[in-house]
Amino acid sequence: MDTEEQNVFDRNLMHVKRYIKHDLQDCVVANIMTAKEDDESTPAKFRYIPKLLERDMSSNFWDYVERVTGQRSLRKFVAQGLTLTLLSDFPSILGIVLRGKLYRKILGHMGKNCLIERHVRFMVPENIFLGDRVFIDESARLDATFSTSEIRLGNDVSIGQHSILKASIGRIIIHEGVGIARFVFVDGNGGIEIGENSMLGNKVELISGEHVFDDPSILIKLQGRRYEKIEIGRDVWIGAMVVVLPGVKIGDGSVIGAGAVVTQDIPRNSVAAGIPARVVKKRGES
Repeated sequence: MDTEEQNVFDRNLMHVKRYIKHDLQDCVVANIMTAKEDDESTPAKFRYIPKLLERDMSSNFWDYVERVTGQRSLRKFVAQGLTLTLLSDFPSILGIVLRGKLYRKILGHMGKNCLIERHVRFMVPENIFLGDRVFIDESARLDATFSTSEIRLGNDVSIGQHSILKASIGRIIIHEGVGIARFVFVDGNGGIEIGENSMLGNKVELISGEHVFDDPSILIKLQGRRYEKIEIGRDVWIGAMVVVLPGVKIGDGSVIGAGAVVTQDIPRNSVAAGIPARVVKKRGES
C-alpha cells in the first residue's frame, strides 16, 4: 500500500474497531471480516482489514489472559475462569463456604475461616494473599495487576462492598484488624501500607501515583507519572470521602476528618481536616 492507501486503511480500521466495540449489526461485521485481499469485488479500503483485525484481536486476547492470570497460559486462564465463574454468583451461606474452600486453589494464600461474598473479582490471584478470618463483601475487586505485584491482607481484615484494591506496579500491604468500608479505592502504584486496626470510611481514595504536567507544550498523558508510597499508621481513622495523595505518611492514632485532602504528613495522634488537610488539634487535648 502507498501512503494514501495506508491512511485510508488506518482510518477505516479505527472505525471498524469502534463499530465492533459498540455492537454493530452482525451482517456488516461479517462482510468486512470475510473480505479478501485479492478479491477485486471488495473495496480497496477494506481489503486489508481482516488480516490486521485477526492479528490485533489475537494479541488483545493474550494480553487479556496475562492481565487476568499474570501469565500467558491458556490452561491457567480456563481453570481460573471456571472456578471464579462457577462460584462467584453462588448464593447463600453455601456459596460462602464453597468459595472459602475452592478459592484457596487459585489464590497465593488463603487463611482459615475467610468469608468471600458474591461477585468478588480477583485479578492475578496467585499474587493475592489472605490471612485468617478475612471478610470480602459483595462486588469488591482485588487486582494484583502484574506477576511482580502483590496484595497482602492480614488476619481479621474486612473489605466493604464495591471497594477496589489495585496494586498496579506496586504492593498493597494491609495489616491485621483493618476495616475498609464501601466504595474505597486503593491505588498501589507507589506502594500502600496500612497499619493494624486502622479504619477507612466510605469512598476514601488512597492515590500513590500522579501525572507529571510540568511542560504545557506536551500532552499531560505523554509526560509520565511519579509514584510515592503512602504509609498509614496503626489505629488511624480516615473519615468518609478523604483523598490521600502520593508520599503522605499518617502517624499512629491520627484522625482525618471527612472530605479532607491530605497532601502532607500528619504527625501521630493528630486530628486533621480541610483542603488541604491541616492539624486542628492533638488527641487528648480539650
